[in-house]
Amino acid sequence: MRERFLKDEGGFTLPEMLVTTMIMIVVLFALYSIFDMSLRVYSFGNNKVEAMESARVGMEKMEREIRGAYKYNNDSLQTHLFFTTASPTTALAVPPTTVAQLTFGNELGAGDGVITCGFPSCEYITYKLTDGASGTTACTAASVTCTLRRVNTADSTQAGEPVVENVAPPTIANPNRGLSFTFLRSNGGAPANEGEIGAVLIKLNVVVKQGIGNAGTQELTTAVDLRNR
Repeated sequence: MRERFLKDEGGFTLPEMLVTTMIMIVVLFALYSIFDMSLRVYSFGNNKVEAMESARVGMEKMEREIRGAYKYNNDSLQTHLFFTTASPTTALAVPPTTVAQLTFGNELGAGDGVITCGFPSCEYITYKLTDGASGTTACTAASVTCTLRRVNTADSTQAGEPVVENVAPPTIANPNRGLSFTFLRSNGGAPANEGEIGAVLIKLNVVVKQGIGNAGTQELTTAVDLRNR
């Protein structure tokens, strides 16, 4: 009985082992592909959500403050809303009608009708893009990512405070890819000078690339009617 039991005991042959191994490899590769695709979809979803939320926060902040842009000095007939930091008494030159940086004032003081910058409050506001790795270096096509910054001093070259990170850098073909302000008349036409500006079209493009998924991109565009024009 013992000899017959040992004699009838069989094992796997080499062809059977090879076939089994190949089947296991195919199954494991299929499971890996499903797992990898799931991670990429999940990562892309996170990137998209973060890009959308960042763009929304930045757009709402700019929209609110630009809508309230105030005349530099109404008593002195300096009724321009947009100016350069170097010479706030001079209206911003238009054209060009599209710029990547904007300086204006909000009447936040004692209601004197004059845009000033002093202690403890400064009514100068500048929105600009800087290189993602620096708070003062301008954003260029060589930048990996850019940062939208809000400068609340009389010197727009200062770093200011970051508002939105991961803004798309400019390209040679599209120098205003990440951030642009386009001036419009109230009827939608192109203004011939600063005094004809009745609205500002803002575009903000955020690109978030984290993890193994594709980058999440969100571009928001809104037209802001100027309350004090």
